[in-house]
Amino acid sequence: MTLKEFKRFADLYGGDIDRWPRTDGVDALILLENSAEARAILADAAALDALLDRAAPAVEESSVQRVMDGIAARLDAPAEAAPVPWSLSAPPMRFWPTAGFLAAMGMVGFLAAVQGILPVQTPQANGYAEVVVTSSYLGAIR
Repeated sequence: MTLKEFKRFADLYGGDIDRWPRTDGVDALILLENSAEARAILADAAALDALLDRAAPAVEESSVQRVMDGIAARLDAPAEAAPVPWSLSAPPMRFWPTAGFLAAMGMVGFLAAVQGILPVQTPQANGYAEVVVTSSYLGAIR
C-alpha cells in the first residue's frame, strides 16, 4: 500500500483501522510500522473522528419515537385524491374559473394588440403577400 492509498482509506474510513476493509487493513498495519508519515495521517484522521463524535447532536428517545409515530400515521392514512392537472379550482367548480381566466387573458391580449403595446405585423406590411398566397396555394414554402 502506498501513502496515497493510505491517505485515501483514512479519509474514507477514518482513524480506526478496524473499520477499514480487512484486506486493506493488513497492508495498512504494515505501512504504519514502517512510516512516520502514515502514523501522522492516521492520527489526523483519528482527531477528525473525535471532533465529529463530539459534534453529533444528542437525540432523545421520545423525539425519535414521535417522528416514527408520525411517519407510521402518514403511511396508515387513506390516500388523498391526486389533484387534477391544469385546473384552477377544486372539482365541483372547475369549468367556470378556468373559462373566466382564459377569457380575461384573451381580452388582455386583444387590448394590448389594439393599443399598440404588442406590435402586430401582417404579411402585407412586410411585402410578403405573394409568399402567403403562393404558400397557401402550393401547401408549403419552398
